Amino acid sequence: MITGGAGMLATDLSRAFNDCGYEVSAPSHAELDVVDGAAVDVALSTIKPSVTIHTAAMHVDPCEADPGAAQRVNAEGSRHVAESCDRRGSELVYISTCGLFGDKIRAYTETDEVVLKTEYAKSKYRGEELVRQVCERAFVVRPGWLFGGETGHQKNFVVQRFEEARQKEVLQSAGDKHGCPTYTGDLAASIIALLESGRYDTYHLVNAGQCTRAGYVQGIVDAFGLDTPVEDVDSSHFPRPADVPDCEILESEVLVQAGVDPMPHWTDAMNRYVRSIRGTLL
Repeated sequence: MITGGAGMLATDLSRAFNDCGYEVSAPSHAELDVVDGAAVDVALSTIKPSVTIHTAAMHVDPCEADPGAAQRVNAEGSRHVAESCDRRGSELVYISTCGLFGDKIRAYTETDEVVLKTEYAKSKYRGEELVRQVCERAFVVRPGWLFGGETGHQKNFVVQRFEEARQKEVLQSAGDKHGCPTYTGDLAASIIALLESGRYDTYHLVNAGQCTRAGYVQGIVDAFGLDTPVEDVDSSHFPRPADVPDCEILESEVLVQAGVDPMPHWTDAMNRYVRSIRGTLL
């Protein structure tokens, strides 16, 4: 079972698990609100999943506007899922966030101390703590800057930047925010490999390599073979409610211990994803 079934990551997870022979149930938020603990338990008792992947979450900027709701959804909602998984014998994969470590520019591993700048980060990290407390068979996964999914999804970052590159003479993107673009298709494959390992732990799952937001956009432009220039600007050009960390670069110290291969470089992943969707866009 995959919570948040209408989301970008859930879409690619569903496809990957179907391809591996799993029968997938992926209720959307409208079909399953994780804040309702009784509804969560009914869903698991009815579906009887061997694996539950918890992707449902309240996103970054809405969390800043309503911290209480952020805790109810991202923390307590995750506790409901974890308790039901533990009760019903389902393995759990909890999808957390890369935004846990603050502004110092370096790569962060699973054992680094967290610096929680946003309400989103506080709620997701509390979700991690609750998952570890109540579910014995749980993986906590911290992914990077996610891209992938269906081209029609309203939050498809790659498609949005492609359309802008065709319409504008110059693109602007932040040169002071650093992270690891991560393809949902590769992330899904790594999650499947983790499940096969049976090594319950916290994992940083990102494509290899790192870049700024501007470098990320440049990678999208390059993958489509466009020549629209990308200008590095300060992130203050893009004001938003949440003061997201300057650095969201992750690397893993424990993935090799689980026998899971590192994910390919993000530019390779971007090229593969663009090849898979360009026919629907051009």
